[in-house]
Amino acid sequence: MKIISVQNSKGGVGKTTLAINIAKYLSMGCNSKTILYDADPQRTAYDWHCIKEDKSFEVIPIDNPKLLESSIEKGDYNYVVIDNPPAMSQFFITSIKLANYLVVPVSSSAFDIWGLSSLIDTINMISKDFSIIFVHNKIIRNAKIGNEIREALEKIEINKKNSVHEVLFRQSYPKSSLLGETVFDTDDSHAQAEIEFIVDEILNN
Repeated sequence: MKIISVQNSKGGVGKTTLAINIAKYLSMGCNSKTILYDADPQRTAYDWHCIKEDKSFEVIPIDNPKLLESSIEKGDYNYVVIDNPPAMSQFFITSIKLANYLVVPVSSSAFDIWGLSSLIDTINMISKDFSIIFVHNKIIRNAKIGNEIREALEKIEINKKNSVHEVLFRQSYPKSSLLGETVFDTDDSHAQAEIEFIVDEILNN
């Protein structure tokens, strides 16, 4: 079982959109029984799931970190994706400790980079080995700040294996989400490739 925790203590960075697209792509492979736990109080992932009730993976709302831990222990899944609350909390800590991979979306803002300090401090205090994937999200093509954000992410001092991936601002992400779909239900091959690169990082490590 591989456990992927998608989290950032700042809201509005595209955390849920990444979580549902990652879960969808994971569910498309062989031997790929997948579940997404929606721990965000807004229940956006669960609401998304209810639009069309995509049967390729489960989406379960959950609001108790101990229940999350016991559910994962009892579950029979190849992949678990956790969409976390946008706050530093016990859920946040539990999810980090459970995860094999931490996906951290960051949008193109200096405030987002500054806001990572508490998360990085927490990660550096956890002795468990896991990998971190920073996702520079919602990039505006040719914007100068995009390069500056990537450079800042690459310079973060962290004691875990980490990498940086990029996801451009594309209409296919919000449009597909509104329909209860993912970019894999669209003809946007570029958006699909962005998610595939992130997941391939997970599958190959």
